[in-house]
Amino acid sequence: MAASGIFVATFLNTRERVVPPPAQQTAVWQDVKDLAHNGPWTALFFLALIIMLTITLRSATSAYYFKYYVRRPELLSAFVPAYMAAAAAGAALTPLLTRFIDKKWLLILLMSATGILSCAFFFVPKDAIGGMFALQIAIGLVLGPKSPLAWSMYADTADYNEWRTGRRATAMTFAAATFSQKLGTALAAALMGTVFTALGYVANVAQTPKSQTGMVMLMSFIPAAFAFLAAGIMLFYQLDNRQMAQIQKDLAERKAADHVAPHA
Repeated sequence: MAASGIFVATFLNTRERVVPPPAQQTAVWQDVKDLAHNGPWTALFFLALIIMLTITLRSATSAYYFKYYVRRPELLSAFVPAYMAAAAAGAALTPLLTRFIDKKWLLILLMSATGILSCAFFFVPKDAIGGMFALQIAIGLVLGPKSPLAWSMYADTADYNEWRTGRRATAMTFAAATFSQKLGTALAAALMGTVFTALGYVANVAQTPKSQTGMVMLMSFIPAAFAFLAAGIMLFYQLDNRQMAQIQKDLAERKAADHVAPHA
């Protein structure tokens, strides 16, 4: 009920501040075509997909990990909130971090750190509960800023698209970004099922050493590989703070000229 009330209040109090150029004719397929040729947006699309693979793999596997490998299923009720609290703290630090590091390089650094920390999880003994929680909190901290960073960068790609083509496709930019996140979640579920089946997982029975190793891999090396891949993809993201400042300056000058032209 509370969430429903917040959604309604948000809708009623939201006003559009960024509008398309006056002469723009909006066409869905043109928006899709613009996105397909928007290199920075494409990099972010695959980044979001891969990050969701990383997060979903670890979060979904953790229930099996604690039940069958650690054999302490009751710890899950603290393990997941520990990540969420750490991620919230990491997100809150984002404005401070972006004062010193460009958004592109900050994401590369954070995803590389996620990969390293995930790899470290493989070497934690099953009775080292403190080590598991320490790594979980550390991963939450470094992954926390990814959402505010990515969404602000989507807005940058919308500015870039308008600067490059003269057309603005903000709605399509964010809608397609949400699709990439959903797709990442679905792919993670499919990958989990494939790995568990290949390793001979059977529910509610003692797991074989091979199956247990697979669970540890899904908590460590497999999401680490996706995290490193995400860091590599960001190398193809071309927009930095200097270029965005120029783009926003150019757009402001265009809008000022369009506003003056009818009165000339």
